[in-house]
Amino acid sequence: MSVALTTLTGLLTAAVTARGGVPSTAQYEQAVKDAVADYSRRRPLQQVATLTIVSGTAAYSLPSDFLSVIVLESPSTADGVLISDVGIVPVGSAWRELYTIAGLTISFYPTPTYGMDRDLWYAAAHVLSDGAYASMTDADAAIIMLKARALALGLQAGSMAGDILSYQIGDERVEKGKTVDALRGTAAGLEADYLAAIATGIGPVGRRGGTTPPFESVW
Repeated sequence: MSVALTTLTGLLTAAVTARGGVPSTAQYEQAVKDAVADYSRRRPLQQVATLTIVSGTAAYSLPSDFLSVIVLESPSTADGVLISDVGIVPVGSAWRELYTIAGLTISFYPTPTYGMDRDLWYAAAHVLSDGAYASMTDADAAIIMLKARALALGLQAGSMAGDILSYQIGDERVEKGKTVDALRGTAAGLEADYLAAIATGIGPVGRRGGTTPPFESVW
């Protein structure tokens, strides 16, 4: 279960023939990466990681594929004490823990005075590693290619729109504006197909079909 970036780029290059050098090789690749990023936001994977909390340390690194928190396991507290891996830690009856996330760093407030492992269930992106998307299936790739094609056609329409859209050579009149409109129309159709495919795969409440997490989640 892995799809190479070169495979996706090759499919896109074959599906959308370059016009006047657009898309370029770099633009084909970027369109694929942008499509994967959009797909990940709309249809994220569900992953679990363990945060090893250390007394006196407030900030911790999150996984490289992290998008957002689904559920973070909370410490067990009762009667003003916290039950940690190293025993009971007095925290007071009004103790409340907050956390903030900046990029791929999670910070706790107040700074933990306990040590324990905490499970973090999170929405995850498809991350490129060694030239491939390790968790991507062929079904994922088929939907992603709809978005990538829409992006590539949008690049072509944008490039052509900046040119003279109508000119005449002798008795022949060339209407490039019609080509731009056609490209934009095709891109819009692909975008609609892409969104429809995602809606069908995720379901009405925004949860990916076929998963059985130990919690409810609406993304």
